[in-house]
Amino acid sequence: MNEQKKKSKIIKYSKLFEKNKFSPIRSGNISIRHKRKNLDGFLISPSGKRNFELSSKDIVFVSMLGKAEKNKTPSSEWRFHLDLYKSNYCNAIVHAHSKFSVICSCLFKEIPAFHYMIALTEAKAIKVAKYSLYGSKELSKSILRAIKNSKSCLISNHGQVSLGDNIDQAYELAEEVELLCEYYYYCKLYKEPKIISRKEINMVLNKILNYKKG
Repeated sequence: MNEQKKKSKIIKYSKLFEKNKFSPIRSGNISIRHKRKNLDGFLISPSGKRNFELSSKDIVFVSMLGKAEKNKTPSSEWRFHLDLYKSNYCNAIVHAHSKFSVICSCLFKEIPAFHYMIALTEAKAIKVAKYSLYGSKELSKSILRAIKNSKSCLISNHGQVSLGDNIDQAYELAEEVELLCEYYYYCKLYKEPKIISRKEINMVLNKILNYKKG
């Protein structure tokens, strides 16, 4: 996919943030791994602009050295995107302040295997990264710890991060995580939900991973 198409994808999903009230106004950010003139890096949504106002010229290239292109300001949370690309095999990242991911990030330390679809994250639970100031190195470290061996995590008192081999997969996983958070929140209102056994969730994980390998 060329640079313009990647920018168009970031704009498309940023506008869906607002249209679907998934991560409204200026919240959240999206990036796609990219190489520009033999320089590895990523394209990311900018700082401070409302999601529905984005245009191609607003999208920012950041190198793997952490240097943004001239006269442009990347999302204030570019650092954890950089660190995730350095430490994870992923090609796209969606960070959203989706309603139930925020609520659950404020209430719980993890989302356990109460539902088999947790395995879509390629893990047995969705962990919650420790709270730190947005944009900080400390927050980036917390996210890396929480998302290790997984495709998604929540960020305490903040929101969620989901990864994908491409932006379509990353956004779809973010939607799935939001739905799981909603289910879990309502389960917990009534009583402690039943948890799927380690044996059973391993069987689901194996099935999903084998399906992805095709």
